Amino acid sequence: MQVFHSLAQLPSDWTATVLSVGNFDGVHRAHQLVLGNVVERACQLQARALAVTFEPHPMRVLRPDIAPRLITPLPRKLELLATLGLDGTVVLPFTRDLSLMPAADFAEQVLTRGLHAREVHEGANFRFGHKAQGDVKLLAQFGKELGFEVVAYPELRLRGEPVSSSRIRELLAQGNVRRARHLLGRTFNIVS
Repeated sequence: MQVFHSLAQLPSDWTATVLSVGNFDGVHRAHQLVLGNVVERACQLQARALAVTFEPHPMRVLRPDIAPRLITPLPRKLELLATLGLDGTVVLPFTRDLSLMPAADFAEQVLTRGLHAREVHEGANFRFGHKAQGDVKLLAQFGKELGFEVVAYPELRLRGEPVSSSRIRELLAQGNVRRARHLLGRTFNIVS
């Protein structure tokens, strides 16, 4: 898996991608499900499979006082993403300027012009753009205008438990390592 730290680093022959945008903290079972489908669809469409993530975690820029402790630091996250069969991961620097980008601009400048998206796969709770103004429904509208499809995934639950990074952090804070590991699908380390 290749790692890119800007859109400009993508090879010029990557003219079609299937991707998912997210923090992917923990690279838990829901992330694995979505990204596995990204890889499968990229093969079917003869496109490149990409994960797009941010460094630092957006909350460390927007609300450092309440930023979550990470389940996986960036080097470990990249190792885990590499095991999923992706062609690449784009690590976008999360800056104040990026946080101010309207949802429409993100869809056009990043997803369409920068990443050449043919399909974008996201969880139903996906938010993007300034003040999280965009959701999966709006993303699908932009996709129709800009030429990419959107695949939305309902919340994954295991034994009644939502599979999410925030839920895993809650379980770890409670000392419930076994349940957290079940949602992750493997062992883990917490960093500050």
